[in-house]
Amino acid sequence: MKKKYILLMVYFSFFVGLVTYEILHPPFSSDSAKIGNYEVQVTTTPSAPDVGKDTKVHFLVLGQDGNQVDNVRMGIKVYHDDDLMKEFQPANYPGAFDIDYTFQEPGNHVFQVDLLDLDTGSVSSYQFNITTLSLYTSIFMVLVIVGVAGAGGILVAIFISTKRTRPSFRY
Repeated sequence: MKKKYILLMVYFSFFVGLVTYEILHPPFSSDSAKIGNYEVQVTTTPSAPDVGKDTKVHFLVLGQDGNQVDNVRMGIKVYHDDDLMKEFQPANYPGAFDIDYTFQEPGNHVFQVDLLDLDTGSVSSYQFNITTLSLYTSIFMVLVIVGVAGAGGILVAIFISTKRTRPSFRY
């Protein structure tokens, strides 16, 4: 009897762990790299960008000391299948900023960041990959709902079967 409950708890904890991991570690759209004297971190909202929907691409630029910089000069180019989709001209940005972008095609998009080091005057480049899948979010949510519903069905079946097998005591 206790074995059934332990298996059910393992089953539930798998889905809780999956959802927690998905929220804390988005698989498709977060990356960081050291570019020159800076570290650039890129994330997106939503964590798995959908094709045809607005996406916020977040940039965070940290200095050598690990603190956010006040001002950075950066240019950004967006590529899909080696085709230039959009270009954000070099401009001065604060250390943390967002750009709005709508992905038109599913697949891998390359964000090339050209960063001007204000101290040395050199330009360093790095390419961040951001993947878009048109059905990812829907499929993931359906799988989680089906898993939780299945676990609920198992729980109901356990309670029904234990009710039938309990001996009744009559005095």
